[in-house]
Formats: sequence, C-alpha cells, structure tokens
Amino acid sequence: MSHFVQDSAAPGRGDAALSIEDLTVEFRTPEGTLRAVDGVSYEVGRGEVLGVVGESGSGKSVTAMSVLGLLPMPPARVRSGRIMFEGEDLLRVGRRRLREIRGGRIAMVFQDPMTALNPVFRVGDQLGEAIRKHNPDFSRSDARRRAIDLLEMVGIPFPAQRYRQYPHQYSGGMRQRVMIAMAIANKPSVLIADEPTTALDVTIQAQVLDVLKLAKEETGAATILISHDLGLIAEMADRVAVMYAGRLVESAAVRDLFAQPRHPYTQGLIKSVPSLSAEIQALTPIEGQPPDLMHPPSGCRFHPRCALRQGRSVCATDQPPFEQIATGRWSACHFHEEMTGVDGGVREREVDNAGSGGGGVT
Repeated sequence: MSHFVQDSAAPGRGDAALSIEDLTVEFRTPEGTLRAVDGVSYEVGRGEVLGVVGESGSGKSVTAMSVLGLLPMPPARVRSGRIMFEGEDLLRVGRRRLREIRGGRIAMVFQDPMTALNPVFRVGDQLGEAIRKHNPDFSRSDARRRAIDLLEMVGIPFPAQRYRQYPHQYSGGMRQRVMIAMAIANKPSVLIADEPTTALDVTIQAQVLDVLKLAKEETGAATILISHDLGLIAEMADRVAVMYAGRLVESAAVRDLFAQPRHPYTQGLIKSVPSLSAEIQALTPIEGQPPDLMHPPSGCRFHPRCALRQGRSVCATDQPPFEQIATGRWSACHFHEEMTGVDGGVREREVDNAGSGGGGVT
C-alpha cells in the first residue's frame, strides 16, 4: 500500500478530473500471482497533462487499462483501490454505465494504430459509429459531417474522400490521426494516450505530437500521457509520475523533475537519454534489469540497481513510503534528501525544446 504525508491524497493539484487511489492489480499465471500494479495513487487535474513514465513492465499501461475496464478478467484481478470520476468509482459501476463513460466521457488513444481500426469497415463508418454511440440524437448525415470535420481537424488531406476509404489505404501516421479524432469526437473530460507515437517514425511522431496538442486545445480534457519518450513527456506534460516495478517512485512538476530528480531511478532514466544540446559524452545506463514481479525483492524494489544504496541495509529490508517531500514533490526513497544537490542534467531550456531531440527508455 502507498503511504502519504497529507491525508493519503494522491499527488496532484486538488481539482482532479480523475483520481486513482491505492490501485492494486494482479494477474494469475500458471507460475503464480503476478502483482503488476501495487498500491498506485495519482490524479490528473482538469486541463492538465500528466506524463507517466517508466521501463516496460512498470505498470503504466495496466493502470490506464484499469480505468476503462479493459483488462481481461480473469486472469487479471483488481485486488484493491478506487478510480474516482465525476463522483463514481469506475471499479464498481456496472458494465452498461462503464460503456457509456468509455469513449464518451473518457477516451483512449492506443499504442498501435495499425491494429486499432477494423480492416473490413470504412474509416468514416467507424468514426461515425463512435460519434452516434454517444450522441443518439445525431442522424447519419450529422455524424458524417462531424466525422469529416474531425478528419480535417487532425490533418487528414481530402477528408471527404478519405472518409470513404478503408484502413489499409491509410499510412500508420494517418491511422493514428484517425484514432486521435475518434478519441476527441465526443469531447471527453479525460483523454488517455498510451504510447501514442511509439510505432511511428520520427518525422510522423512530430506531426502526431502537434495533433495531440490540438486535441488538448479542442477538448480541454485532463490528459494522461503514457510514454517511453522522455522528450515527448518534457514537451507535453505539466507534471510527471514515474513508475518502477508496479509502484510509483516519484512525482513532480516537469521542470523540477528533469532539473533535479529526487529518486535514483528517475535520475537514471534521465542520464540514459542523449541530449542534442549537451557536450558529447558516454551515456550512463541503469545497471541490471527490472525485477521479476513474480518474486520482487524486499524493501525498495530498485535497491539491487541503485548506486545511492551504498550497502545500507534499510534499502533491502524496508519499503520506502511514497511521501510528500516538498510542495508538489513526492518520492519513495529512504535517502531522497541526499539528492537535493543532484543535477538531473537537463536545463529548463532543454525541457522547453525537448521535442526537437527526444529519447526513450527501453
């Protein structure tokens, strides 16, 4: 379970559009139970972009899928927690109510645009169906006009003609634009983007990034942006939540986190990404591998890879609380105060210009 200094509140701004509280998710496997998300709490405010980062397997996407009830149950099981949205706990609403919320009030842009659209239906029909599902008063012609407007908004050329085409006639970048159009079609209150640029080349990534910015402006939605790309997070996010081995380890405003991380794992992520504006030097990788969540280490889950540990036994025996250490700053490290003078290696100018470089974690 996560621990907090102030009334067990999740790190955020206090005007949450979506609040995840002490979420624990497990998967039953032939080898035993795997706890993919362990006591995670965070919230995203109205009009805010919350970046969620961490290596593969850290629990980022499982947390997001839990919001929309998209995990297969079984083998998945939500062991504990609440997901609060507009006064309702999404973990306890009925399936019909969840379907009303999903795609309407909360929308998601998935990672792989090449498989997200149904190949046997025209793109316009799929977009129109998403519109009419949550707007039953719309006629087919109303939905068609809205769909064409959305295609134009996200930068699809000749939208009226493209409306009648099939997904295989679209490039990967165009399909991702369609997925963004579908996500914002009903002006959701919360938008979740799960690795929205990972499957695209660098040039198309930059174009999709511009579309994501447009989507945020169009809807004013609270946005959860899940990404390996620290450059994307630096450019898009207002706050950042860092996950490791199913747990939150740090949360802070984007400039604070990149300029002066307060958890060794966060520092490791930043140091392992090349900077176009810094002097050429060898990258500093994080030693070792993330733990096996079937058999996680005791104490701090990062301690086997942590240079700050320096042989101190408490790191291996006691789980550090995820606690507020300063205004707007949270960390789960026994010795976070030793990092107060640590330079993250990223200047404010680099954060502002991060989209020109970018970088990722594996």
